[in-house]
Amino acid sequence: MINKKLTVFHFHNGSGGGVLSVIQNLLKYSQSKEIENHVIYTINRDKDNVKDFIIPKLAGAATEQVFYYSPRWNFYFTCKQLAKLLPDKKALIIAHDWLELGMSSNIGLQNPVVFFLHGNYDYYYNLAKKHSNVIDNFICISKPIYHKLNNYLPGRKNAILQRYFPVPQIQSIAKENATLNIYYCVRNLEETGKRFLLLPQIDKLLQKAGITVSWTVIGRGGEELNIRQGLQSLRNLTYHSNLKNEEVLSLLAKQDVFVLPSQNEGLPVALVEAMKAGLVPLVSNWEGATEELIIEGESGFYIDWNDAEKYAATITLLYNNRQLLRSISSEAILKAEKNFDSYRNTSAIEESFLAVANAKKIKKYAKKVYGSRLDARCIPNLITTYIRNLTRKNV
Repeated sequence: MINKKLTVFHFHNGSGGGVLSVIQNLLKYSQSKEIENHVIYTINRDKDNVKDFIIPKLAGAATEQVFYYSPRWNFYFTCKQLAKLLPDKKALIIAHDWLELGMSSNIGLQNPVVFFLHGNYDYYYNLAKKHSNVIDNFICISKPIYHKLNNYLPGRKNAILQRYFPVPQIQSIAKENATLNIYYCVRNLEETGKRFLLLPQIDKLLQKAGITVSWTVIGRGGEELNIRQGLQSLRNLTYHSNLKNEEVLSLLAKQDVFVLPSQNEGLPVALVEAMKAGLVPLVSNWEGATEELIIEGESGFYIDWNDAEKYAATITLLYNNRQLLRSISSEAILKAEKNFDSYRNTSAIEESFLAVANAKKIKKYAKKVYGSRLDARCIPNLITTYIRNLTRKNV
């Protein structure tokens, strides 16, 4: 008799970014013969960029499905439709955002659920607290997230795990760039917490000091006026609104310095990729999220998120001292490879998936966590949608 594989369903909102990279790498480096990976993309069809969505076609995915929904629908109806994509109640739900958690809570799905907390933000902690009754395991991608979630959910300590995500090996090349190539990568340049507009300030200070650099910037939102002006003020700029992960990794090999003056992060995939490629990281501290990666002056530098002068001074130091640049680059590679092995980290995460699937099941109960009276299960979706469309026209 052949044992049936555990079907694992990752949910993603189609926005790309570091979360998609984590899913992509988990599928790519899966070696478990007991797991079959699937991906469901939940796409808000009312958003302007919905037509731009293209299925990523991830290596290692047995299936990739797209679920289009509208926020004007009856949310209970939305949950029921989404749940139809799961084959049975044994399928493991890997939640990365709110909709799949809302589905599990609203209709009381009996499926096991694992929730990834990708950032040190209230958004993820609130989701964890709101849906704690249906989440079997929480996976925290950094130690600060792990410790903070334990404080928020003291009764769930046995279910809270800290796991580093897998990152592929990246070929680092010997670089002798006359200019320093500086790399900045985020999902959306308009996110104010990512502090993109500090970059033009840094560049002006470098220009005054006579330091020549080239900038590579990746992130959507470059067409917005304030962002466009910031991009145009950067010297020697290469800008990409969006790239496939393989293209990003290829581009990294030519860079020297990684800059990310974010106010807060969990543990950015882009940072680990950059360090594996030998870039020297210049980042904020983020409550110790990178303490095993970045040792001040050895494998990178910590700089306050609003300190353009310190960023410029550190880049100037690296520009003038190429031996220091190469030394820190080598140490950055060693630190990143030690903690973010692609196969070892994937195996550790998949072991937690199998443990959840094989654990004793506790009955879960439906709990309405989102919506108004129009989202009651007894109200047909046509009526809810009609009323919301009517309200929208009258606003």
